[in-house]
Amino acid sequence: MSHTLVVCKPKLPEQYLAQRLDLKYQLEQAQHANVLYFPVFELVPDFAAMGEINSWLSQETERTKRMIVFVSPSVLEITVTHMGKWPTDVYCGVMGRQSAKLASDLGVPQDRIIAPTGEGNDETEDSDGLARLVSSQFEAGSCEVLVCKGPRGRVEFPKKLENMQHGVKVLECYDRRVIKQSDAQCEALLSLSNSAVLWITSSETIDALDRELELRVDPRLDVLRMQSVVLTTHPRITAKCKELGYAHVVQIATGIQSVNSWLNSNKKSMDNNKPTPASTPAPATPPAARVGTGQIAQANNQWLGKAAFFISVVSFVLILLIAFAGKNQIEKTRMAFGERIQKESTTLDLVKEDIGEAGDLAKDLKTRFDVLEQAQKEEASQRASLEEIYNSLLSSRTEVSLSEVEQLISIAKRQLYLLGNVNGAAIALTQAIELLESSEKPSLLNLRVALEKDLSEIKALPTDDLLRLAISLDSVVNSVESLPMLSSVDATKDQTLAEMTDEPAANNNTEAPPVQPNQNTALGFQQAWITVKDLAKTVWYDVKSLVEVTKVDSPEVLLLSSRQETDLRNSLRLSLLNARISLLSRQATLLRSDLERSSNLLNTYFDTQSIQVQRAQSVIGEIGKVQLDLVLPELQATSAALRLAVAGQQGERQ
Repeated sequence: MSHTLVVCKPKLPEQYLAQRLDLKYQLEQAQHANVLYFPVFELVPDFAAMGEINSWLSQETERTKRMIVFVSPSVLEITVTHMGKWPTDVYCGVMGRQSAKLASDLGVPQDRIIAPTGEGNDETEDSDGLARLVSSQFEAGSCEVLVCKGPRGRVEFPKKLENMQHGVKVLECYDRRVIKQSDAQCEALLSLSNSAVLWITSSETIDALDRELELRVDPRLDVLRMQSVVLTTHPRITAKCKELGYAHVVQIATGIQSVNSWLNSNKKSMDNNKPTPASTPAPATPPAARVGTGQIAQANNQWLGKAAFFISVVSFVLILLIAFAGKNQIEKTRMAFGERIQKESTTLDLVKEDIGEAGDLAKDLKTRFDVLEQAQKEEASQRASLEEIYNSLLSSRTEVSLSEVEQLISIAKRQLYLLGNVNGAAIALTQAIELLESSEKPSLLNLRVALEKDLSEIKALPTDDLLRLAISLDSVVNSVESLPMLSSVDATKDQTLAEMTDEPAANNNTEAPPVQPNQNTALGFQQAWITVKDLAKTVWYDVKSLVEVTKVDSPEVLLLSSRQETDLRNSLRLSLLNARISLLSRQATLLRSDLERSSNLLNTYFDTQSIQVQRAQSVIGEIGKVQLDLVLPELQATSAALRLAVAGQQGERQ
């Protein structure tokens, strides 16, 4: 009977050909009669996860060595194909000879491959052997390790590396997707029965295969479990197969070479596994021999009866002893199980706490990841803005200069037409000419000549700063409330009644002639009278000084009430505001009328000797000298030259 090799390796996408071609070549060399490809899983590469390999290679570390470990040939081919050229300073760790050969075929240098192949080292071809090999070749804590694997499984290997104090990062580079098997494919497998040799490379593969076959509810599945041979590569896979009920499970080394070796060495025994033919019946015994044989058989039966009774008694005694010993053993076992269950319960509580902490840590990491993602988006936006600014700064210098010149010309027009500020317009045009002096393009020479021509016309105009005069007029408007009026007590007085009539008595005193000794008595009364007379003149002068005299042209200004004073101030303020509007709108006739009205109000009703009133009159006089009926230049030559320069620039850009 010929055997059929059932290959259950996972299916890779079409672009990964290294393992597929090697498997096909090895099977052709072995010349197996029958091969059935029965992939249970399809591997889907996770390109986003594999993108982290380059960032891991570029990050700085204090450790002196780097190594990437691949837990299976599939993840090795997917990852190395995605990486392209292998980094020269990075080691490649694999689990056995098949993975080592595949790594070499994919371009990994031979001196960078670390694998427990059994050649040159005595390690087993599994994760334990690779861990021992890493421990012997690298000092503790000297290596930065990236473990590339699939989902689930191999969780103990990174922990072993962490116990060696190496820096470990785990990366899941693909995901498994269960392949829905067709009825024809399952029928082909179930029909093999005892001729099937299943090659299983993971415990998940045999679990998914068994579940798929159980869905058919076919009694041949039990026959397949009892009679087929299952080849595994790890004790964990072997235990899973036996757990599912497969009777003949054999553990071999990894790789198709080990499968071929086992099949070749067991080919004869598998071919000879055929049902034995029925035995031929024995010849009949002669009648004479039957009598002797009966007597011998009767004696033997009596001896066998006694022996059976003795054995029964001994068995009964042994059963009692076993029952007594079993009771004690059961009690001990029960107590041991109780202690074990209590320990497992404590361990379970600790595991639950660890799971809760891991969940909190996962939430925290997710939050941080969201923050980092948001920061990355903001950084990308800022980078785009900076690129846009940089590109704008790299634009043509002529475009920037022409744009600034256009803005300065616009400012000059506003200063000239709206504000009447000749100096401001001249300054703006001067700056535009200075910008054009640094440019050597012929297309801008005409614009520069036009600007110089218009600038000379502007400089020929009177330089009255209307904006400054308007601000001065605003200050006068704001001070109307504080201007002293002739009718107020604060008005300046011309002179007093005493000053208008005579001089103070103290100034008219003359020195008395010297008194002779013999005249003391006669003249004493005369001196006293003179003193009293001078004192009376002084008192009368002080009384007349209380009367103050102010000369006014219109007597009625001294008789204004508070209401009339308020109305006069409001009239003056309104007249000044109208003058301000006329000044800014360049209405010469209205301006003179408003200024004349304001000046008359100040001269008639306000104290002209006050400093504030004199300042207001000076501002009004200065504004009255302004020439508003000037013909301002329209900057036609500059505007025409600017249009030609802009049109020429757009033509060059196209």
